[in-house]
Amino acid sequence: MKYFNLFGKPKGQSSNPESEKSEFEKIKVFKSLPKEQWKPAYNELNKIIGANLKEYGFKKKGRKHYRLTNDLLEIIDIDNRGSWTGAKDNMKIRVGLVPYCWEGLTNEYYLVGSKKIEEIDKSIRKHFRISQEYLILADYLSERIINNILPFFNKYNSTEKIINQPYNFPYYSKRGGDDIHKSQFLILFSELKQHKVKEAIEILENEIEYNKGLENIEIVNKWKRLKELVETENWTEIDEILSENEKKELNKLKIKPVANKLTKTIL
Repeated sequence: MKYFNLFGKPKGQSSNPESEKSEFEKIKVFKSLPKEQWKPAYNELNKIIGANLKEYGFKKKGRKHYRLTNDLLEIIDIDNRGSWTGAKDNMKIRVGLVPYCWEGLTNEYYLVGSKKIEEIDKSIRKHFRISQEYLILADYLSERIINNILPFFNKYNSTEKIINQPYNFPYYSKRGGDDIHKSQFLILFSELKQHKVKEAIEILENEIEYNKGLENIEIVNKWKRLKELVETENWTEIDEILSENEKKELNKLKIKPVANKLTKTIL
């Protein structure tokens, strides 16, 4: 990886001023890889990004990179899945703040509470192709994530911060909007963790209705039980349920819990 300076951590001297384009951005024509090399190239690219993020507390598991801070998981999902065709030669990157206090939220097919990377870093390229230049791309993505995505995480990395800045995480009445995928779960569990009830009842009612249509009786009953506890403000039992779920989810991911201490915002 090339050298750069971040948050007071010396990583060497950058060969280019901030105003200049990176080596990746200077490429005009990308050289294609044969299809059989897409997957190994992607795996190596994501491994390099994982190694660069490890210094900042992230753990790579599959295609995702996880970091636990306070009561949310910060997740970067680097995805090149292509339905029935298998791996693709292009990638989508989503950045998520994920509550891990409810079963299944950490392994959703599309990342809960997430935005596309280009919606956070407005100047980043919007298309990432796995070409012969994939090592240069790995360097480019590593630097952009560390410089521009980690500060985003630091600003919003707790349920307390989420509910104190709701305008940055809009809730849509019918199962989330396009700009933040499944934002209803981020809002719901941020409220419950903070013992607040603003949107929670409506979100739970929508989830009950949705899962009734899918005939998911077990899931419907779980949402109904949680709704009853919220309506009676039984925070003791709610806290016990969420705490037990957190232990199970972290155990699945093999991530150690951290002290629930707010991280200082980096501006």
